[in-house]
Amino acid sequence: MFTSFNSLAVYTAHSLEEQARMRQFLDQLGVEHSVSTMDINAPKGFYPALSPELLQTQTIDYIFYVYKKDYENAKSQIESNWHWVEEA
Repeated sequence: MFTSFNSLAVYTAHSLEEQARMRQFLDQLGVEHSVSTMDINAPKGFYPALSPELLQTQTIDYIFYVYKKDYENAKSQIESNWHWVEEA
């Protein structure tokens, strides 16, 4: 189970498609991860439940967490092998 005591944020995606591709990337590496969503326009300290409609219409950040023991490897792999270009 991911908790604030045993995990670190390793990447933040800014679109649903980018989030899906990062999930695939981490799965291929065999890195266990968790994703948290955050409405960047919401007041700080207020985290409403995000509906599918809200995910498609609001500016949402997808924060990827990995276990602390996997952080350095995941960070290194992302820096070396990951690139994201938003398609127009």
